[in-house]
Amino acid sequence: MKTSDTDAAVRALKPSTTTSVADSTWSDLADDIVAVSATDSGEVPQRPVRNSRPRLVLAGAFSLLIVGVVAASVVRSPGQDQPRALSFTDSGSSVIVRVVDPNADPKRLNAEFKAMGLKVKVEAVAVSAPWVGTFVGYSLPDYKKENLKVLVPGEKCSGTLDASDPGCQEGVEVPKSLESWAEIQFGRAAHKGEMYRHFSSNIDDPGEVLAGVKFRGLTIAELKPILAARDLTIEQFQAAGSPTDAPPISTPPDTWYVHDAISYVAGEVRLEVAETK
Repeated sequence: MKTSDTDAAVRALKPSTTTSVADSTWSDLADDIVAVSATDSGEVPQRPVRNSRPRLVLAGAFSLLIVGVVAASVVRSPGQDQPRALSFTDSGSSVIVRVVDPNADPKRLNAEFKAMGLKVKVEAVAVSAPWVGTFVGYSLPDYKKENLKVLVPGEKCSGTLDASDPGCQEGVEVPKSLESWAEIQFGRAAHKGEMYRHFSSNIDDPGEVLAGVKFRGLTIAELKPILAARDLTIEQFQAAGSPTDAPPISTPPDTWYVHDAISYVAGEVRLEVAETK
């Protein structure tokens, strides 16, 4: 399986995409070729007199040559095409798979895994905002710890890349020897009212619904307009310090203080409150 990921390496080189060639370049190239041809025939090379017609003929020939070279570099043989939603890198006994298009349809991801001959099926699951477009987990019928590994940005990347490069983002390492079908969970945006299958540890972590908001220690009255501005509603209240599976409490006065918050459902928050700070 030839799955070398050259796209990220090419990006690192920052190649020029300019295709225009100056008239003087065509002329000089034409003169040099004529001079080389004369040398090969045993004649003394001389700088030829320039005229427009040979230059145009040679320009057309070189244009065809350049088109042929570009086509040869873009068109690949069957089985060698690099997928557009995912990138695959051969690392010996395993294949490193990274998400290139976080908005890709799961059907497209499944098709690309199948095209690469990997026994992987992708399931789209509802996640909070920071996890959209990433692999958030996996399951195997015959689970073995070494069988599959979810990769964080920057992990197992080429030495020329870093975590900010699209070719070095979240991914998964799939062994070539995988015998059982693996199911990988791919994060999609949750619909309002839908329960998350995956979310961050804290509701104010980067990208989460209360990111950057210093809400702990505010009263319920002070927090309500902040929640409303973010189109969030209060799902229920819990007594601060109680177990996560404790039953909710009845609606407390707005003068109570917020100790913490969590969101299990898109668009809703659960507040942990107490009468004092």
